[in-house]
Amino acid sequence: MTGYRGPDSRRNPWKAPKPYGYGPASASALFIAAPLFTAAALSLAGVVGGADDEFRWPGPILLILVIAALILVASIQLAYYARLHLYSYDDLVTWLGPGYVEDYETRLRSDQKRDQKIWTRYQLRAVHAFNVGTMLLGVGIAAALVPPVCGEQPKWRWAAAAVVCAATVIDAIWVTYMHMKALNHRTNWLYRSVRGLIEKTRRERG
Repeated sequence: MTGYRGPDSRRNPWKAPKPYGYGPASASALFIAAPLFTAAALSLAGVVGGADDEFRWPGPILLILVIAALILVASIQLAYYARLHLYSYDDLVTWLGPGYVEDYETRLRSDQKRDQKIWTRYQLRAVHAFNVGTMLLGVGIAAALVPPVCGEQPKWRWAAAAVVCAATVIDAIWVTYMHMKALNHRTNWLYRSVRGLIEKTRRERG
């Protein structure tokens, strides 16, 4: 057995997420933000259920918030299953030892390639569920802010609802833009439109 050596990327490279920081970044959203959003959706649902006379559409709001919470929980479960299949060459060396990895490199490469495909598939589903859940949460919050017919300070509540709606729409556009960018759909009209708007804003600020 020879001394420890790194992976030979010229023969059969080990698989890695693209971009390389995608794994930790998505974990922050799916294992930190998603539980917080779920708690927010359920907390607001409890408020709406306990004071339905303070909201214009208590029934639909409850339904939207509950669906949002369930979808966010689903995103956490999908992300957990996906994370079981994400590991690197260095992880294998740490867990199994450099000698074992070198002796069974071909099999381990094949296993890691297969597991990387599983991680990619379920991670994408988790991200989609997270995005849908956050959009529904935004819709639910906006609907909850709409004042009832006899509510006080209706203008302020309408203004707050409009701000949340605008933020939700912007988030939806941004999420779609990033998805198109990740897929390299540079001919997509939405990608080109948003990209052009961002570049124009940068030029004006510069």
